[in-house]
Amino acid sequence: MNIPKYIKNQKNVIGFSKDEVYNKSGYILETDRIILSGSDEVYLFLNNLKKKNIDILIKENANFKIFLLSYNSRKTKINLNVEIEANALLKLYSNFIPKNKTSLKVKREFNLAYKSSLILLNNITYNGSFDLIDEVNLNQELANLDIDLLNIGSNLDMINVDQYVNHNAKRTYSQINNWLISDKASKLNYSVNGTINRGKELSNCNQLNKGIILSKNGEIKVEPKLFIDEYNVKASHGAAIGQIDEDQLFYLLSRGLSELQAKNLIISGYINPFINKIKNKRLEKQLITKINRLI
Repeated sequence: MNIPKYIKNQKNVIGFSKDEVYNKSGYILETDRIILSGSDEVYLFLNNLKKKNIDILIKENANFKIFLLSYNSRKTKINLNVEIEANALLKLYSNFIPKNKTSLKVKREFNLAYKSSLILLNNITYNGSFDLIDEVNLNQELANLDIDLLNIGSNLDMINVDQYVNHNAKRTYSQINNWLISDKASKLNYSVNGTINRGKELSNCNQLNKGIILSKNGEIKVEPKLFIDEYNVKASHGAAIGQIDEDQLFYLLSRGLSELQAKNLIISGYINPFINKIKNKRLEKQLITKINRLI
């Protein structure tokens, strides 16, 4: 399996390709099922999977950070199922990297038990056609979800993202923050869905979607939706899409910056909160380089 050197040199690496499985870690790998217990960091490398189902089990009281890095040079489809047991925490950073302009479809399902937490950091800087479906089921009390997603589209990129959060128990919490940038003729289409079922009181479901369109041919479409069947809950959603704030731009120009410098500074302020959450210098630098190349 052709694993990039900077990944292969890490302590814990698990890799899947069409015909090969690679496991350089101390964790159990049962066919296509990864079982993680304790506390650690793991690199999960996916290489040109034609159609693959991968299961991950985060055991009770575990605390894991997973860096999911997918490389593909041809049309690819990935299915990922994650179970998080009671009192466990999973922080999952995802980066989908095309080797050339191609198509990728990813479907992921997460199931959270009592007092478990899921932190999703989704980096979408994909060259080509990309479809992502994320479904998170908060199945027991005090289950907690935080999603931060940064999507930068350029050229003729076509990005479609569907997010579903289901509050299936009382006192569950979810927060979605989507940060979107469309440049050139890229199209970003988002459907953001939150559901609180009847009887699941004292739950909290929030969505925030912000987008900047940098060119006349760029497009961002967001549909935030809430389906609430209970009174004693908190829920909010919203979408703010537009061009760079003219007042901010004027202020920076008045301080001696060129228009290009001013726009770069505004965009940096927009994306840096996401980058700072990665907590991995190599991956942060990789993302910054990719963003500079795109816009």
